[in-house]
Amino acid sequence: KGVTVAGKTGTAQQGNGRPPHAWFVSFAPATKPTVAVAVIVEDGGGATEISGGRLAAPIARAVMKAVLGR
Repeated sequence: KGVTVAGKTGTAQQGNGRPPHAWFVSFAPATKPTVAVAVIVEDGGGATEISGGRLAAPIARAVMKAVLGR
């Protein structure tokens, strides 16, 4: 059975033509959290499409799965 995870994605603009940072913050289980994970990918990680959901969330998912043993 899966675990419900709560999270928020985002990007942080840097200005001066530099690519934004992508981030994702999450916790699980959503109703009674025992673990929290925060991921930031600086300078967009060299990706062309930069978003927290595309870049940071998959990393957080892998960490969350490892921590929860799933």
